[in-house]
Amino acid sequence: MRRYAPFGATWQLGEPLDFRGEHYKFTLMTPNFVPESTNQPPVPITIAAVGPNMLKLAGEACDGVHLHPFCTRAYIEDVVTPRIESGLTESGKSREHFQVAGGGFLATGETDEAVAETVEWVRYRIAFYGSTPAYWPVLEHHDLGDLGRKLNSMTKAGQWDQLSAEIDDDVLSLFTAIGRYDEITNAVRERFGGAVDMLYASLSADNIPNIPHDVLQDIQAIEVAFTGFQRNW
Repeated sequence: MRRYAPFGATWQLGEPLDFRGEHYKFTLMTPNFVPESTNQPPVPITIAAVGPNMLKLAGEACDGVHLHPFCTRAYIEDVVTPRIESGLTESGKSREHFQVAGGGFLATGETDEAVAETVEWVRYRIAFYGSTPAYWPVLEHHDLGDLGRKLNSMTKAGQWDQLSAEIDDDVLSLFTAIGRYDEITNAVRERFGGAVDMLYASLSADNIPNIPHDVLQDIQAIEVAFTGFQRNW
């Protein structure tokens, strides 16, 4: 029985209601309040998570997690994944039915010039997020805490147009898969392969890459741990 949907197995399968949580207990389901079954599979529940407690909660009580783009591969492998796996272990759920989405940026285009333009858009986003104290654990994981503090001071001084200059190409590459359409599949595999299951091609309406269908198919063919959401109660 799913911990976050204690009524599901009762309403759909007729099983006795028996949810005993830390704060609530549900053990009585009167026939008068049992809805007619829709014969539908459970609806996947996913949440966004940044901090360790929310990441663990995602693994424990949800079907998937949406990671913040301000995330590096090392941070995903060393911090994010262990917290999610801890939650999955506690709830007895399988990683193959849990989807990890996001966790970085994608900078691509048909030409080198188009890629360079998107790279600069991403560079500013990294600087902007890096100025926020809540995201500094990611920088600290790479011994870049001083960068976050400097960016924060610059925002307080109103130096918004100077933030991008603080993000060099080494830092940029930590957060981003970069390449033309004919290069991006290998870049995605190197940056995200085995770490996440789904990517966002764009995170803003003013930066939407027109990735060719065959390239999308190649990216989708990269092996991931997620095989599909749980389809039965």
